[in-house]
Amino acid sequence: MNLLKKLLLFLLVFTITSQSVYSKTAQKEIEVETKDGYTIKATLSYEKIKDKNKYPTIVLLHSLGYSSGNWGTLIPELNNAGYAVIAIDLRGHGKSVYNSKLQIKSWIYFTPKAYQKFPSDVIAILKQAQVQSKKVDFTNWGIVGADIGANTAILTAKEFPHKPKAMILISPSMNFKGLYVPIAMTEIGTMPILSMVSKQDDYSIQEQKKLSKFAQGAFYAQNYPKGGMGMMMLKANPSMTKDIVSWLKTVVK
Repeated sequence: MNLLKKLLLFLLVFTITSQSVYSKTAQKEIEVETKDGYTIKATLSYEKIKDKNKYPTIVLLHSLGYSSGNWGTLIPELNNAGYAVIAIDLRGHGKSVYNSKLQIKSWIYFTPKAYQKFPSDVIAILKQAQVQSKKVDFTNWGIVGADIGANTAILTAKEFPHKPKAMILISPSMNFKGLYVPIAMTEIGTMPILSMVSKQDDYSIQEQKKLSKFAQGAFYAQNYPKGGMGMMMLKANPSMTKDIVSWLKTVVK
C-alpha cells in the first residue's frame, strides 16, 4: 500500500511539473499575404521568462518538400536555450499552400519564378513578427536553413535590414531551383557560417567547398558520416540537433 501511495504521489508531481514546464512556452501564429495573393504562415515560440523583454531570435527554413513541423526536437531545444524561434512554412509547403481564393498551390508544380519569391516571403514574415511581438530581437538573430532553405537564408540575409549574427546552412548549394547565392555570399558581411553536410552526399560536399570560397567571414564545415540531403540528416545523425544549438549559443547570445 505504501508503495502504491508513493507511485501515485510521484505520478501526480510529475504531471503537475510537466504541465508547468509546458505552460511556460508561448506560441503565436504569424501570417502574411503576399502581393500575388499567397498566404505564408509561421510559428513564433519562446519560453516565458519573467522580466525578459526580448529574446535572441532564430529563424528556421526547412528543406524542399518538408515543413516547419519536421525539425524534430530542434525547436523546443532552442526555446529551452533561451531563443525565440520563428519556424516558417515556405511557399507551397505545410500551412503555406493556400492563395487568397483558398486554392491549394503545392511546390510540386512550381516554376523557378515561384521559388525566387521565397526570400521576399521570409522577409515579409520577419517584418510581421516584429509587428506582432516585442519579444523578437532582429539586432541579435541567426538563421538556419536546409537545402532550398539554406539558399533562401543567404538571400534573405542579403536583403533584410538587420544582418544575422550567424547562419547554419544544411546542404547548401551554389544554385537551388534558381536561387543562385555566390554573389549574395560576398555581400552579407563577415558573419560566421556553419555548413553541415553528409559525407554520403557527394554533390553537397562539392558545393560546400565551392561556397566556402565566397564567404567573407569564418566558414566552418561540420560533416556527418551518414544521412541524405537537408533535413534527412537530422534523423540519421541524432547529435546534429544538439550540435546546432551548441554552436548557436557561441555566436548568437
